[in-house]
Amino acid sequence: MEYGNSRILFILDLLIIFLFFFAIFRLNNAPSGILIKHNIIMIIIVILWFLICVNSDVLRINSLSNIIKIFKDTLIAYSVLSSLVISIVLFVNIFGSYDKLIIYSLFFSFLLSLTTRLVYFLIAKYLHIYGCYQKSVLIIGNGQVKDQLINKFMSSPELGIHISCILTDDDHNLCALSPSNVDQIDQYYSYMSNYHFDEVFIVGQFNDTNTLQYVIKLCELKGIRFYIFPDYFELIKQWTIINSIGNLPVIAVRNEPLNILGNRIIKRSFDILVSILCLIVFSPLFLIISIAIKLSSPGPILFFQERIGNNNVKFTLCKFRSMLDQPLHDSDTIWTTSSDSRITPIGRILRKTNLDELPQLWNVLVGDMSIVGPRPEREYFVEKFSQEIPNYRVRHLVKSGITGLAQANGWRGNTSIKKRIECDIYYLEHWSLWLDLKIILLTFFSKDAWKNAI
Repeated sequence: MEYGNSRILFILDLLIIFLFFFAIFRLNNAPSGILIKHNIIMIIIVILWFLICVNSDVLRINSLSNIIKIFKDTLIAYSVLSSLVISIVLFVNIFGSYDKLIIYSLFFSFLLSLTTRLVYFLIAKYLHIYGCYQKSVLIIGNGQVKDQLINKFMSSPELGIHISCILTDDDHNLCALSPSNVDQIDQYYSYMSNYHFDEVFIVGQFNDTNTLQYVIKLCELKGIRFYIFPDYFELIKQWTIINSIGNLPVIAVRNEPLNILGNRIIKRSFDILVSILCLIVFSPLFLIISIAIKLSSPGPILFFQERIGNNNVKFTLCKFRSMLDQPLHDSDTIWTTSSDSRITPIGRILRKTNLDELPQLWNVLVGDMSIVGPRPEREYFVEKFSQEIPNYRVRHLVKSGITGLAQANGWRGNTSIKKRIECDIYYLEHWSLWLDLKIILLTFFSKDAWKNAI
């Protein structure tokens, strides 16, 4: 969704929420005092919804979106909003017996907001498919990248792009296309002067740098947006950033949001706050689990093991012991399975419920780990998996976590390592505080997150 439409959708969401809050409180004959407090909670909702939208994809909808993603993003956004609003209302106790009306208001707001998004998505998609609101583009270039780009545009009308003209010095595979075909690239000036183009795509490699610079200057002179598709684009990921070393521009082939100091500060602050709160809240549970472990089998309560973390640096991970006391070599080199005889009865319960991971809150607090991130692995298996999966160690570019995107989607236990790495790299390239909150919610409430626990 374009920026302007995102603002419209944001305002529309707030209007929907205000409408249902006002209507439901009015229909239930709420007294005037409650209605005044209702206005206060509306101000809080505006602030919370703004923060949620900035840190999520709930406003990013266009013809390339899909219904499942729209539903998930909207559901999670409203779940976070509802949790925060209800917590504030219950804590302050400002509505008394009318508290339940908050739930009704948010529920109906979610339904109407979701419907609005789906209607917008379907209209945008089919308008593009049937040729409405399409951008007229000029493609300048040659080579395989040009062919791939043309095939993509021609086979995907939902992109909203109409190829009006192709200028190339290579007529290979162009005879079947409906757009005009010009043999010599030096004719682009007359075409850009005589025809209207919304955008220009410069594709492939230009042997003459002056020609490329001239095309770019001409686009700027005509006020036309232009995009460059290099012939090495397969090396560059979807989310790529332009950075600089001194005054020299460089292209980073992998986007890493946590390379930005501000993002690291946000994530670290979140980790410290959550770890301290959880250590305090779960302290009685720590005592109960410790007693159960001590009574169930001989050996220590806690289990310490070296793992490979951020930047391939070793650290000591702490867990509740869930297995029989064993030699260090065995625990470091034997892969755990569902029928593993080393797991104690109480340990099986701890592993199934993830309670054995609770002591890692201390690892988070001291900075070895994060609440969310790729799960840290033993050195023996890091070496093994690195030989089998070339980009395995990319996951170490971000701090390890108690839970991660792979675990939230069920890739844990004795499951595909390759799928875990795909999730870990996606997390590294798309991190946001919103994604962390989403993973935490999925870890607790998604069936997939629990199905492969051993």
